[in-house]
This record gives sequence, structure tokens and C-alpha cells, in this order.
Amino acid sequence: MQKKDRLGIRIAGPAGLGMNSVMDIVANAFSELGYNIITDSEYQSIIKGGLNFYDVNICSDFPYIMRKIDILIGLDAKNIVPNLEDLSQGGIVIVSQKTLAGLKKIQSDIEEKFRIIAPEINDKYENTYLVAVLSGILGVDSKNFEPIIRKVFLKKGSEVVEKNIKILHDFVEFGKNFYVDLLPELKENASPKKISYGNRMIAYGAIASGLEFYSAYPMTPASSILTEIINSKKIPYLQAEDEIAVINAALGASFTGARSMVGTSGGGFALMTEALSFAAQAEIPIVAILSQRSGPSTGAPTFHEQGEILYATRPTFGDIENIVMVPSTLEEAYFMAGQSLNLAQKYQTTVIFLTDKQFSEGKVMIGELQAASVDRGKISENPGADYARYQLTEDGVSPYVRVGVENGDFIATSYEHDEYGETSESSEMKIKMTEKRTKKVGYLFEKEKISGFEVINPCAKKKIITLSFTRYTAEYFIKNNPEWGLIIIKFLSPVDERLRGEIEKCDEVVFVENNFSGQLETLLSEKLGLKYLPNTKITHKRKYNLLPFYYEDFQELL
Repeated sequence: MQKKDRLGIRIAGPAGLGMNSVMDIVANAFSELGYNIITDSEYQSIIKGGLNFYDVNICSDFPYIMRKIDILIGLDAKNIVPNLEDLSQGGIVIVSQKTLAGLKKIQSDIEEKFRIIAPEINDKYENTYLVAVLSGILGVDSKNFEPIIRKVFLKKGSEVVEKNIKILHDFVEFGKNFYVDLLPELKENASPKKISYGNRMIAYGAIASGLEFYSAYPMTPASSILTEIINSKKIPYLQAEDEIAVINAALGASFTGARSMVGTSGGGFALMTEALSFAAQAEIPIVAILSQRSGPSTGAPTFHEQGEILYATRPTFGDIENIVMVPSTLEEAYFMAGQSLNLAQKYQTTVIFLTDKQFSEGKVMIGELQAASVDRGKISENPGADYARYQLTEDGVSPYVRVGVENGDFIATSYEHDEYGETSESSEMKIKMTEKRTKKVGYLFEKEKISGFEVINPCAKKKIITLSFTRYTAEYFIKNNPEWGLIIIKFLSPVDERLRGEIEKCDEVVFVENNFSGQLETLLSEKLGLKYLPNTKITHKRKYNLLPFYYEDFQELL
């Protein structure tokens, strides 16, 4: 029997019991063994209790997520029951004896349907017991988990650390009594992998490319970018009282010449709209990270959705086009975070860095990281006496100065203005300044020598079009189904018009996105005139049930 290339482990339980730590311990231990890891976290927006699960997908080769799992680690009966439908036939449930007793009251035939492994646990370190049992069941030596356990409990003192290490060693031996050959076969010469998550890569990619100021008000799922910035101890930051203060503080920093960035989610981004319009008028560079979550309004704030695709392309009032970038891998997030700072300064414009809950929080292996070289654009170190901040130029980009430079005084106003920033209501000046602001990002891809999309398996006549973290599982799908190709969108604004030519080559394209209305499909259809393509069938697969696309969703395309 051929071994599977993935093992799915789910940790389910109420908030407040450290499930995230369990996920990290398991993910890090198996990545050190050389496996490719990808995670999926689904949790309610409450501090304690509720229904929550954290998946660790242990893959021998390419990382992807599935809804189906092989092992369920349960921390209470209430959370175990709804997850049993995802447990494969003959799957394993690891619980304490106490939890099992409660589980039997809800589902009396549980031991007939699944293999139950239930150690007796009499103290508060239940997570360590269950991780140790898992290690033993899979035949993994306790030494692979020991460094991670030490790190997790380090702040609690040596006595607690040693107690948990003893639990680990003792209950790995207990787990070995139930050994099952479930682990995927490692590739030859597999080496330890590093794993990270989207928000961390964004933070450190920006830092590596000269970020000089970051401001934010904590809002899931963007909050951990602020945490990473603070913990880095490298960047001046402001945790302000609200998102209005956040964006205006960042614009103030950018006005002085500092490379500035803010981070938020939908509701916070809405509060930034007026300031972003001001930034467009005053041509102040700014990068705004918009990490999408389920809406509208507060919605289901800890769950996944891609409902702000269109909003990101037109977040301001007034007739203005900004840049919208969408990373699809952690390596891209690292590079594109710095690239976004470059584009903001080079074109003196707003750059929206669009992610989503799945990308912000999903953990996956990372390869070699490349930081974007710092490019501050047209900065004038010695402006002349007649310096015009909004000088009309052929490419629409005017030289800017750092605040305090001799002869560098100018007015940054929210009103329409002339070349010096002086308020103007002249029809002629309005035309000139509108055209100036618009043409700055014209021909962006040609000027930057970049592409707004990526194509995998270009010869395939059927292609999936998607974006963000969905890329990982979609790419695994086409590896197994070579009649399909994949187009990954990297820029939503401006749209790379060369994309139409790629779509025209296809017999069929399927837009895959996490929203009801088909915002990615709507945007590209409008910009590229896709409804006029005579020989290409355009369909879609949309998901808006709070969950990401799993491999099972792609299999439905067959």
C-alpha cells in the first residue's frame, strides 16, 4: 500500500488552554525532521471557551491543506464531537481519561468508530502529555520535542521545565505502545526546515528594506505585525488610540521623508479613508497593510474571507488610482513588503498591501529570503531657491525633499493646488494635476520590469485564477492534475494587461476566491474585457463559509 504524502493532525479545544502552543510545538518538531509544514487555525473571537481547532499538515513534499485529518487531539468533549466528521476512517483520537468519560456521554459509540488513546492525566500540563503520546504513536524520539518544550516553558522556571521534560519522556514511551506507521515518507536528503507566518515575514521584510516608522491599532488578523515590530526593537512605532490617529501619525512621519507603514483590517481601514485621500492629494507616500477578515462590519472577526478586493482598489473618495499588491508566498511577503515601500516613495503614492486572515496567520516552510534594495525615488538633497514640490514632469513624479532642507519649504494641502502647493481652483490647473497624479503609476510594470501575475504550467488549456495563501493548495492540485494550470495574481491595481493574453490561450479559466460576489472575477473581467473573449469559458468557485479552500474543494473541479 502506497503511503500518503500528508499526515493531518488537528488540535481541538476551548480557547485559553494553549492550543496555539501545541500547534507550534508539533509544527516545529516535524519541520526540524525535514517535513514541509503548513497550518490552518480556526478559532472564535473569545478569550476562553468556544469551538476552535488548529491543524498541522505534515507533508513529505509540497505543502497543502486538507479538511480531512488522521489524528485528533482533543482537550474537551464539546470540541471533539464536531471534528469527528473530518476524521478519516480508522483515525486516532488522543484524549485524557477524564475527557473520554465526558465524550462517551455525548457519543457512546466513539470507541467503536475510532481508535481512542487515553492516558491518565492528573495535573495541569495536559498539553505536554498529549504531545508526548502523539510523538510515541508516530515513533518520533522525545529528543525531537525536548528543545521546543524547554523553550515553551522557559519563562516558568527550571522546575516547571524539568517536570514537563519528564512528562515528555515518560509518555512518549506510553505512546509507543500504540505505534502506527502514519508519517509520510521523507524525501531523500530531506533537511530541517524553517517555518514562519505571513505577518512576521511582512514585518521583517519591511525592516530589512529600510522601514523607518510603523503605526497600528491592534486588529485581528493584522495585530501580530505590530507585535513583531515591537519585538524587533529596530523600528520606531506607535500603538495609537484608533486608526485615524494611526494613519495620520504615519503620514506625518512620511512627510519628513521616513519610509512609513500602517497595518489594519477592514473596519480600521475604513477609518483611514479620509487620510488616504489626503495622502493622494498631497502625494505623501504611505503603505497600508489591509489584512482581510470576514465581514461586513465586525462580521466574524477571527475567520477568513476575501471581501475587500474591490475596496482595496478604490479606498479613497475622488478620482485616483493607487497600487495594490498581493503576496502569495511567505518569501514574496518578505520581498514585497520592502518593494511596497520603494513603490510608495518612487511614485509618491499610496500602496495597499492586501493580505487576509489565512495569509497573515498561516504557518508554512520558508526558503531563501531576499530583501528588496532600498529605492527612495526622486529625492532632492539640494533644491534650488525656486523649488516646486509638485513640479509638472514628464512622468508625473516630482522631486521631493526631507523636511528641514534649505529651500525645501512647501505646502502639503488637501486642496487642489499648483506646483508649489498653493491652493488653486483653476480649471487648467485641475486638469494638469489630475493627469499628473494619474500617470505616475501608468506603465508601472514596464517601468519596474515586473509582472502583475505568475503562471504555473503555462501550456495547460484549463487554468485556475486565484491569489494569496490559496496558492499553496492550488499549486499542489495542479501538480497532481497537469491538465490544469495556475495563474496567481500579484497586483490588483494597476492590472497587468498582459494577463488578457494568457487567459485568451485557455479553453477554460476558473476564478477561485473566498467571497460571495466574485470580486476578483469582477475586477479582471472589467479591466480586461473578459466577457468579450470568444473562445474561453469563464467559470468560478467561490467559498464564503468562514473557511479557506482545502484540497477537497479543488478536487470538485474534476
